[in-house]
Amino acid sequence: MSEIDDLIQRWRRLNGEKSVWHSHWEDLARVMLPRRMGFISTSIEGERRTDDIFDGTPMQAARGLANAVGGFMRPNGLPSFDVVADDDDLNNLEEVKSWLADSKTRLMDAFNNPKARYRQVSAEIDQDLVVFGTAVEFVGESIQRSHLLFQSLHLKDITPFFDEDGRTEGLFHKRSMSLRQLAGRFGEQRLSESSRRAIKDHPDKKVEVLHCVVPRKEYKQGAMLAKNMPIADMWIEIDAKHPIAESGFHEFPFIVPRWETSSGENFGRSPGMIALPDADTLQAMGETILIAGQRAADPPLFAPNDGAFDALNTFPGGISYYDVESAKAMGGNPFFPLESGVNLPLSRDMQQDTRQQIFSAFFRNVLNLPVEGPQMTATEVLQRKEEFMREIGPMFGRYEAEKTAPEVERAFMLMLRAGSLAPIPEVLQGRNIGFEYDSPVKRARQQVEAAAAKMWAMEMIEIGQVKPEAIDLVNIDALGRLSAEALSLPKQLVNSVEMVEAIREDRAKQMAAQAQMESIAAAAQIAKTGAEAADKAGLTEKSQRAA
Repeated sequence: MSEIDDLIQRWRRLNGEKSVWHSHWEDLARVMLPRRMGFISTSIEGERRTDDIFDGTPMQAARGLANAVGGFMRPNGLPSFDVVADDDDLNNLEEVKSWLADSKTRLMDAFNNPKARYRQVSAEIDQDLVVFGTAVEFVGESIQRSHLLFQSLHLKDITPFFDEDGRTEGLFHKRSMSLRQLAGRFGEQRLSESSRRAIKDHPDKKVEVLHCVVPRKEYKQGAMLAKNMPIADMWIEIDAKHPIAESGFHEFPFIVPRWETSSGENFGRSPGMIALPDADTLQAMGETILIAGQRAADPPLFAPNDGAFDALNTFPGGISYYDVESAKAMGGNPFFPLESGVNLPLSRDMQQDTRQQIFSAFFRNVLNLPVEGPQMTATEVLQRKEEFMREIGPMFGRYEAEKTAPEVERAFMLMLRAGSLAPIPEVLQGRNIGFEYDSPVKRARQQVEAAAAKMWAMEMIEIGQVKPEAIDLVNIDALGRLSAEALSLPKQLVNSVEMVEAIREDRAKQMAAQAQMESIAAAAQIAKTGAEAADKAGLTEKSQRAA
């Protein structure tokens, strides 16, 4: 069996195993993210997909959680991180500190480039995560290799596979492309014989193409040629079983973050899956309450008729006829509404309870990080922030590990190979570089530690008024650096250990020189005063002799 046949068969097998998720994802998309429908239904670009929606609460709740996650993980719309050396001693060297700060700035500018589409794609990824529990993102370069490029991919077309540790190992992407698009991207001569014949008369004919990004069994470390890189990048015409092109990647370019995983499952579970039963119930309730409200506002009527009884028309504004003799026997107004016994207030209460259940599934209240207010003591603020970390910590930990970290590391390596970073200082060459991520949990934990440290330092200062030795316990420099880190201040604002020592040495020298000058001035003043006293004493003695 050829490699092409093996890849196609492997994709079909994995895609078949994944199909059990498709109906679940379709149900979620229908009530929470209609733009992502198409897992098992046929969707047409631009069509309305909200005809069966009677209550938009699930969509609003999902969007609210996605926006909250984005706001926490990307306060300024970009990932929060610092570039650091693994050897902490190197981070205090001015040359290294300057290069790390410059690299971070360049990397942030690359993320912030509108052509990279990082902000838009991250918002789409967040929504896929909270609704489906799994998202797929591509991190690479534009075709011209002039800037980074981020893309969000539809789960229905993606078939990832994972290693024993649950990490994404490879990915298949089925695409439908026109012959004109394929020829423009790869060249007409690379297409299969049947496609080359068809392109002359039918350039817009669609062809199913399989994009395979899989690890190579044999590769060269640090390879320059794409065919020798660790990750194979292959394009195949599925029906013709024809290889169109083969290239490679230094790192796996796709990121598959998951909200949370269950034992034995590779794809993620989401808050949307928890909210789905209530979301479906809410749509049924919305339709029923809408009809009931219309029926109350425009009730069905009974009207007399010479004929026999008619079938009841219970829809709003419907008319049901009954015979005239019965109308005479009943007396009064022969036209009267059908009393349905509907209880709209109770129905609305039930609807509101269901809405609250959906909002709870999407962490609406938990994600409101407590802030200090006039009615809260510092201790209460610390306690509430600790509760927040216990509730939200695991969720953001996975997000950081499976989305933020791979994004930043992949982007850094792309820029490093492209020469988009400043020359590496000699002291850093051959040393390991890492990243520290400013997650909301880490930030809240640092704020708790800094606040507790500040409270302790104030206590020591108060005790120092009685026992001055207590102040010696407080390391003011460490306290200042801890506070700066908790506030996420730019590293350029905080002087390095070397610079602080230099400033203090200069200050000590200036103080010593000033003290010496003051000592010399004092000695000169004493000498002057002594001389004046001696002169005065001599004059007094002469005056006495003269007398």
